[in-house]
Amino acid sequence: MNLIKTILKIFFVWIAIFIAGLLVLEGLFSYFRHETDPLAFVVQRQSDHLLTPDSSFHSQSSIPGEFDYRAHINHYGYRGKDFFVPKPRGTIRIFAIGDSFTFGVGSPDDATIPALLEKDLATQGFPVEVVNAGIGGIGTLQHYVNLKRIHLQYQPDFVVHFFDLTDLWDDWYAERHAIYGADGEIQRFDPMFINGKRDWWITLTYHSVFFRYFHNKVVRTFRKMHTLGVSGYLQAVKDGKRAKAVIANGQQEQARQAAVEYDGLLFMRGHEKEDLIREQWPRTEKYLLKIRDLLAERGIPLVIVMYPSGIYVDGDQWKEGRKTWGFEPGKRYDDYLPFDLMRTFCQNNNIPFVNTLDAFLKAPKEKYFFDWDGHMTAKGNAIVASAVAGDSVFRTRLSGVVNQSSTGK
Repeated sequence: MNLIKTILKIFFVWIAIFIAGLLVLEGLFSYFRHETDPLAFVVQRQSDHLLTPDSSFHSQSSIPGEFDYRAHINHYGYRGKDFFVPKPRGTIRIFAIGDSFTFGVGSPDDATIPALLEKDLATQGFPVEVVNAGIGGIGTLQHYVNLKRIHLQYQPDFVVHFFDLTDLWDDWYAERHAIYGADGEIQRFDPMFINGKRDWWITLTYHSVFFRYFHNKVVRTFRKMHTLGVSGYLQAVKDGKRAKAVIANGQQEQARQAAVEYDGLLFMRGHEKEDLIREQWPRTEKYLLKIRDLLAERGIPLVIVMYPSGIYVDGDQWKEGRKTWGFEPGKRYDDYLPFDLMRTFCQNNNIPFVNTLDAFLKAPKEKYFFDWDGHMTAKGNAIVASAVAGDSVFRTRLSGVVNQSSTGK
């Protein structure tokens, strides 16, 4: 009996030491690991608004000196100036839905795409207000949910969907973490759940700085080794390449499937990954059509806008950050599969489409994308806003809304 008590005592002592050690590590990691995350403040945390109403924050690039800006969030949780609720008679309200590019990471409030679009339209005789409904890290599925749950209550007359090249992956990620109610409708998105079931390891990493670091640096490293093989992983290290970039560009079947998880820029791989892209594309198509139908029921026009990544514009755009994802430095990519897929989809489903790629290719050579971060500079935002405001189909649709408002119909 005494032996059992001694064994139990030793066991619990070691458990206590282990827990104490974890708490010490957690404290040290929480105190010392203050990495700058330019997207830390621009992700949606609540289901009833995009960002914390009546707030502001200061953010900067993880690379010192790349950008430094302050964002102001209005009374309804959107970036920029306030608007009136209920909407005043005669007001034409455009909602610009999109991700962190639409939100305007790296740019002041008056230099985001929605703010510049409003200015451009005003100079052309369209006195409209453009609401910046951009929020970081989400795609078409979450835009659809946010339209139903948040945006439509503010009576948009027109919706411009700024479709990002990461949206294909974002939709895969969101659907994976969606929580559904008994009625089959999405209640929320929870990163701690995968396919409706809580993942306790992910839950632990979500709440613990130490375990998150351990997961990212150790667990994910072993997963990449498993995908590439030890020799393949060591060769990537020897060549100075990121393992995720090697997986994203790999052709072997195992790496091909892992690319869906690891490659947030899958859509940009073009014809090299066309079969994998086309496997994922129907999901995004489905939610684009849900957005179209939701708006059509209320008589709200929809226009889809696409803008390029820096790799499509010039070899010197996004010249450093692109290397992390395995894109060649100094090269301009001209594989336009993503734009062609969207153009075909929009034509087949009667949705106006504005492709701003040509506007970038024709513009004077300047810095339109930050070298490391990859978001657009204020000059890049201006190219997009000007291209949309000058598009004939967009202007025709908007004129119809203005005329309908002026006649009181």
